[in-house]
Order: sequence, then C-alpha cells, then structure tokens
Amino acid sequence: MDKKGNIRFFPEVAGFRKITPVRGFDKGDANNARQNNYVWSMAEMGDYIYVGTARNIVLSLLRYISEMIGSEIPVPPELQPEAVDDSGEIWRYHKSGRLGWERVYKAPPEPMSIGFRFMKRYTTPGGETALYAAALTPLSPKLLILKSTDGVNWYPLDSGITGYSARYMAEHKGKLYLGALPILGIGKTLLLVSEDPEREGWQLVDVDGKPGKNPRGSVDLILSYNGHLYVGTVQPEGFEIWRTRGRLPKKDNWKLVVDKGAGDARNEHPWSIAVFRDHIYVGTAIEAAVFSANPEQEIVPPKGFDVIRIDKNDNWELIVGGTPVVPTRPATGTRGNPVSGYPSGFGNISNAYCWQIQPYRNELYLGTFSWSVLIPSFIPLLPEILKVLLAMDAGGGVNKVEFSKEELAEMKLMLRRPNIGQLLECLSRLVMKSGYGVFGFDLWKTRDGVCWEAVTLNGFGNPYNYGIRMLFLSEDEKLYLGTANPFQGCELWVQGRPFRAGE
Repeated sequence: MDKKGNIRFFPEVAGFRKITPVRGFDKGDANNARQNNYVWSMAEMGDYIYVGTARNIVLSLLRYISEMIGSEIPVPPELQPEAVDDSGEIWRYHKSGRLGWERVYKAPPEPMSIGFRFMKRYTTPGGETALYAAALTPLSPKLLILKSTDGVNWYPLDSGITGYSARYMAEHKGKLYLGALPILGIGKTLLLVSEDPEREGWQLVDVDGKPGKNPRGSVDLILSYNGHLYVGTVQPEGFEIWRTRGRLPKKDNWKLVVDKGAGDARNEHPWSIAVFRDHIYVGTAIEAAVFSANPEQEIVPPKGFDVIRIDKNDNWELIVGGTPVVPTRPATGTRGNPVSGYPSGFGNISNAYCWQIQPYRNELYLGTFSWSVLIPSFIPLLPEILKVLLAMDAGGGVNKVEFSKEELAEMKLMLRRPNIGQLLECLSRLVMKSGYGVFGFDLWKTRDGVCWEAVTLNGFGNPYNYGIRMLFLSEDEKLYLGTANPFQGCELWVQGRPFRAGE
C-alpha cells in the first residue's frame, strides 16, 4: 500500500465488509474525497444511513498549534490536499447497497464548518421526525445545528446556543439533550434540552447551584439509562460522571458517580459511553493525545486510554488501565487493578482514545485512535521543526522555549550536517515499513467485559486508518464502523451476518 491509496483490496475483514469503494465517498473528485478525513457522525432515517464527515482534521490541528506558539509548523505533504476545502459534507447510503453513495449536503464557506460531529434522529411530541446534525465551527462561537425531515433538504436552525460544537445528543424522557463545547479544553457546563429544536428552541439546564450537587465542566457525554440522565464532564484533575437523582435534571439534585479521572488526572476526557450487561462502560482520552485541559500545562506527554464500568448501584471499577500517570484519590471509589489485566491503551501508548464503545448482539466492541502512523510523516520535517523551535527560543515571550547552550549547539550542528534530508527520508521509510503491521486503529471485543479479544491491531490492514471514529448499530441489527484516515479519506465497513440463537 502507498499513500496514494494503491492497496491490496480486502473486501471483508473479521466479518466486516467495506462499503466505500472510494475512500471519502466522492468518486468524481479524488481531491475532495481525501479531505473527508473522518466518519464523524452517523444516524439513520427510513431506508438510509447518513454520515457527517470531518475535513482536514490534522491540518486544522497544525494550524491551531502554529497560532498557539506563534510560529508556523510545517505540514507533511501526505496531509496537504491540492486545494484545501474545509467545508463539511453529509452523505447517505441506501441500506440495500444498490444505490451507492449520495452527497446530500455541502456546507457553505460561511460560517466555516469543518464537519458534523454528532447526528441524531429525533421525533418531537407533535410527531415530526427529523435528523439533527451538530457542526464544528472553529471561527464562530454560535453552535450550528442543521435539520432535515427528508434527508435531502438541510437547513440551519437558529439555536441561540453559545458553543463551537457538540459531541453528544441523547433522548431522555421524550426530550432531546445536548452538550455545547468550547474548541478545546474546559468550558462552562452547557447542558441544553428541547422538545422541538426548531419551534421551541433550546433551554439551558440550570446547574448553577451548590458545589458537589451539580455537574461542572464541559459536557462531553450524555446517556439516558435506568431512568436517569448521565453526563460526563471534563476536569483538569480528571473526568467526572454525574447522574440525576430523579427522572429529570434539577438543580442541586445530581449525584457524583465517578470523579478525579477514576484515579488518574490524565484521564481528562470521557469520550465514549455504552451500556452492556447492566453496566455503563466509559472510555477516556487526552485531547489530540497531548493537549491538556489543565490551564497550567497546555501540553502533556501521551498516555493510553483507560476504561471503567459502573453498575446499577453506582459502583465503578477499572477495566483497562495501568499505574496512574498522575495519581488521584477519588471520593467515589478506589482505582484498584484492571480486572481485564490490560494496562492503559491495551499496552499501546499510542492508543490515545477509547473513541467508540458499542454493544453488538452478545458482545461489546471497542475502537481506538492510534497516532503512531503519523510519526513517519514528520521525521523528514525534523530540521524545519527544529528551526521553528530555535526561532522561538531566540524570540522569547510567552512562547519561549528554553534550551541550554549545549542543546542549542547540538541542534545547530545537526542542521548543518550534509545529506541530513536524505537520511531522514530513509529513516521515515524504515519506520513505516517496520510499523506497517501494527500502525492503524485497534478493534477489540468482549463477551463479559473482562476477557478481551483483539479483532484487528492494524486498521483492518490499512495502517493509515488511524482511528475508529464511529461504531453505529442500525435498527436492522447491522454494525457500521467508520474510520478516521487523514491520509487517504475515511472508510465505512459493515457487519451483519445472520444471528444464531444462543450466540
């Protein structure tokens, strides 16, 4: 396989069948297709599966870092499209497979929407069924939500919500809930609810009450389960899980279920949640693998994700996780050893996110984001990156990088060495070949939450598939798997073999 997408074609892997003949969906425009990096959201309505894409995610992240440090970070050519187009798209696929892929929406240039982070089908009390798609608008703090009643015609709603995006929506007791988020890090606790987003708008759930009795931090997760509404929030000392004590949210009537990152402050984000065998499973993440929610340290070393589970009595235990990087003492429980025996990230430090958890028939599936395949692309750019760092050191100010005289001399000497570019190109190819069999996302599954089996450890044979961004279970009992692939464009796979009694 090369970075242009010339690969051995695997129509089926581990029971999953690929249903995107062209990565990124767009068979008429290869440059446009590769910019559909992520299957960022999925929903179904009628006979169709709908997909919201994310565009040029790594490229956007490099832009953000460049702005943050005040110097331009070089971009690997493999991640640079011929003509950049950041406008997110929505595609649909007939469940029969006979109609192929159809684009039903292309975002306009203003406000810039780089994709649709969550999509949900919801039926109002008045009986209207529609799809709602929440965008990420990095230049506009007014949350953009699209609505469609037929899947073809989409129009923006005047949400009146302050926020750049939403990671989750959930229906609870006949109402639709969502959490509005900042670009990165921690923001206000913006939990909103609506019975009819278009006609009645959204109401802010009041959590501005007594400390310890209300959620705090940005709302990453929302779940309706066992008669309660659960939310997962971001905290610099580790994520928290809260639930309503009653049926509906009420100020000063919330219970803290998990705190302080389940014993590790580096577990800042709760980014996946699902119910399996009467337990709630929660997977953690560090944003972009290195960005900390702690305002006192913007960048932190990477670590693998953890997974916990919560029973009906609000007791939690560690399923996947090792020795904590930054130990904490939760008030809600004790970390203990992982019951699965697996350390954080299933032993792979580049497994930064437990990105998706989804029950399917009698098993629980878990998909990861693994950043290791990005390393070979940045190796040839090390001299340029070093020049940026040296310029930052010379410039001083808030972005100043401190180097000793010996370090500065060593780096400057390296930059003057002949053929350094050729050597780094060779090293890049060597690393890529060496890691070919292990780069790419992991997919794991379990029947009991304790014993886990690896389905794939290399992105279904494509190392450039660095993440499983979506695991979506359709009403006709098919499991759809959507990838994140910033090199070639995203893929969609489906598993739907006949189910036999007793499995």
